[in-house]
Amino acid sequence: MSKRLEEEERRKKHLQNVIDIITDGNSSDLEQLEEDDDDEEWIPQAMHDDGSSDSSDEEDYQVESVVQSSIEVEVPTTQDTFKKQSVKDNAKKKEYRWRKKQFQPPSVDFIVSDEEGTEDRCNWTPYMYFKQFVTDEMLQETAEQTNLYSVQKEGKSVNTTAKEVEKVLGMYMHMGLVQMSCVRAYWEMETKLPAVCDVMSRDRFLKLLTLIHFQDNFSVSDDAKKDKLWKLRPWLQNLREQFLCIPPEECHAVDEIMVPFKGKSHLRVYMPAKPHKWGFKMWGRAGQSGFLYDFDVCQGAEHQDREKSEVGVTGEVVLKMTSTLPAGKNHKVFADNYFTSVPLVQHLKEREIHYVGTIRMNRMANCTMMDEREMKKHGRGSMDFRVNQDNNIIVRWFDNKAVNLISSFVGIEPVGNVKRWDRKSKTHIMVPRPAIVEAYNKFMGGVDLLDMLSALYKFSFRSRRWYMYIWWHTVTVAVINAWNLYRRDQKMLDPKMKTMALRRFQALVGSSLTSAGKAKKVGRPLSCPEAAPSAPRKRSSCSVPLDVRRDAMDHFPTWETRQRCKHCTNDHFSHVYCEKCKVHLCLNKDRNCFRDYHKVK
Repeated sequence: MSKRLEEEERRKKHLQNVIDIITDGNSSDLEQLEEDDDDEEWIPQAMHDDGSSDSSDEEDYQVESVVQSSIEVEVPTTQDTFKKQSVKDNAKKKEYRWRKKQFQPPSVDFIVSDEEGTEDRCNWTPYMYFKQFVTDEMLQETAEQTNLYSVQKEGKSVNTTAKEVEKVLGMYMHMGLVQMSCVRAYWEMETKLPAVCDVMSRDRFLKLLTLIHFQDNFSVSDDAKKDKLWKLRPWLQNLREQFLCIPPEECHAVDEIMVPFKGKSHLRVYMPAKPHKWGFKMWGRAGQSGFLYDFDVCQGAEHQDREKSEVGVTGEVVLKMTSTLPAGKNHKVFADNYFTSVPLVQHLKEREIHYVGTIRMNRMANCTMMDEREMKKHGRGSMDFRVNQDNNIIVRWFDNKAVNLISSFVGIEPVGNVKRWDRKSKTHIMVPRPAIVEAYNKFMGGVDLLDMLSALYKFSFRSRRWYMYIWWHTVTVAVINAWNLYRRDQKMLDPKMKTMALRRFQALVGSSLTSAGKAKKVGRPLSCPEAAPSAPRKRSSCSVPLDVRRDAMDHFPTWETRQRCKHCTNDHFSHVYCEKCKVHLCLNKDRNCFRDYHKVK
C-alpha cells in the first residue's frame, strides 16, 4: 500500500513539473525535460485482467495524454519556422497611417555647391565644351577598337585615327543641321553640302560607319556578355562619368527617354503614349535646364530571382538614378506615377533628398480621401489631403479630373490660381491650385526638354547594328549638355550677355571637329567643280571658330580678288586670302593681319 502511495506521489509531482513547464512557455525547458535523468521514467500501471482499471489511474492517464499532445504541438518544425519568419518579414513592412492634419513643411533651402572651373571656362569655345564630355581618350579608344574590328572582319586595318573619328562626328552634326533624304545626297552634284563633302570622301565615310567599334569581341568574358549592351558599355561608362563631373542643379526630373528604332532587337520596346512609339528605353535624370546628369539603358527584367523590393522595380530605378546625388544639399527629385510609391519617398527623405510626384491609387494603402464624384460636385479647384506619421503629404486636386500627388517638402499652401477655359460660360476662369501642383509642373519637364532638344538637329543613320542608334543619340546628348554648360557659365560670368543658340553652337562644334588640327583634304574639292561658273566670293557673315584659326595647320595665303580685311578695324582691303579660314587678310609692309589673325594668344 505504501508503494502505491509513493508511486502516486511521484506521478503527481511529475505532472506538476510538466504543467509548470507549459505555463512558463520556455522551449529550453522542454529540451531539459527530455534530458532529465534524475527522475525515473514513469510508466502507467497496466490495466486489470478484467479490462477495468483504477479510476484515478485512468483519469491521470488522460491528463498526461493531453499534456503530451500539447507538447508535440509546441515543438517547432521547419515549415512552421518558415511561416513564422515570413510573418515576421511582413511585419517589418511599415504601415503608414494617414490623417487629415496640418502639414509642417521642413526647411529645404538648397545648399549651392561651388561651381568648380567656371572661371577657367571663361574663354572656352564650343569645341572645348564638347570635348569636356567626349574626351580624347574616348576617341582614341574608339579609333583603336575600330582598327582592330576591321582586321577581324576584313583581314586588314582601316587605319583610322582619333582625328578622323572627330571628322565623322563633325559631319554628323552638319548633317543634322541640313537634313537630306539619304547620306549619299550630301556628295551628289545637285544637292552636295560643302561642310560635309569637302571633309571626307563618300566611300571613306560610309566605310567608317560600318566599322566603328567600341569593344573587342574576343576579349570579353561570358559574364560580361550577360550585359546586353557589352559592345557599347565602355563608351557609355566613360560618357556617364563625364556627365557626373558637373555639379548638379537643385531640381531633377527622373523619367524615360526613347531612342527611336524600328529594326530588330531584343531591347526594342513599344510605348504607345510616347511620340516615338518604337525604340530603346533609357532611364534619365535631368535638371530643369535639360542637362542630363545620369542615364542607363533599360534591359528589361534583368533579375527575376532577386527578392521583391519594397519600393518596386521602378522605385529602384529612381534610387539608382539619385544614388550619385550628394547628401545634405536638399536636392529635389520629381517623377511621375510610374515610379512613385510611399516607401520611395521615405527612402529618399532619409538621404535628405526631397521628392514630389504623382502617385497611383493602388499605391496609397490605408489612405482614404474624397471621392472623385464628390470632388466633381464641389467644382474645379477642389482639393483634399492626408498627412502620415512621417510628415509626408498626399494631395488630391480636381481640375478636369482628379490627380493625386505626394510630397515630402511642399503641400497645399500657398494656394495659387491658374487660368482655365470654362465651356459653360465660354470664358476664362481662375481655378485654385495647390503649391504642390505648381512645383510639379514647373520642375518635372527636364527630361522632356532634353527629348525636344535632341530631336531638333539629329540626323538618323540606318544601320544593321542596333546599338549604333544608341551611340549616335549619346553624341547628340553630349552636344546638348555642352550647350547647357556653356549657358550656365555665361549666366554666371555675364548675365546680360545673350547666349548662343543651339543651332549655331552645334554648327561651330561641327566646324571645329572637321577642321581644327586637321590637314586639308588632298585633291580638288567637290564643292568647286570646274564646269560650273564660279560666283563672286562674298564675305562670310559668320566668324571662323577659334579652334580652326589657331590650330597652325594648312593656313596657306593665296591671291584673290580684293576684298575687305576680316581682321582690320579701319576697313582696309587686301588681295591675300586664307584657303582654310576662307577670309581676306592684310599682308604687306605696313600690316600683317594674316599673322595676327592666326596667332595663338
